[in-house]
Amino acid sequence: MAQWHFRDGWHQDLDEVQGVKWWFGRHKQPQSAALSRTDRSVEVPGMGLVRIQVQIDCLGAVCPRPQLLTMRALDHMQEGEILELQVDNPGSSEAIPAMCMTLGSTHLGTVRDDAGWRIYVRKGDAEIE
Repeated sequence: MAQWHFRDGWHQDLDEVQGVKWWFGRHKQPQSAALSRTDRSVEVPGMGLVRIQVQIDCLGAVCPRPQLLTMRALDHMQEGEILELQVDNPGSSEAIPAMCMTLGSTHLGTVRDDAGWRIYVRKGDAEIE
């Protein structure tokens, strides 16, 4: 019996839904996302070298999970700290930069690589250095 487990403890059985295999007979793999504290520097085009304090790996996760994890991480970050979000979902790579303005944060840049996109967000206004 397949189950999804989320960090808040909620889970749901996805094997059968009213006698029909969920999602046309396929089982979606559980989404995992790793949120971690880090202290490393990366080169962001147009910004130069920036220091990353929080990293979220959302590879394999679909909307709205990357957006929700970004909001949660920004709530716990200090003003001026920088978040690196790794996604492979095109919708998330477009939604996160647009969402930054409503969260009182600054989108520093998005970098495309082999695995997907790396999105850099600073908590707070652009003037903070």
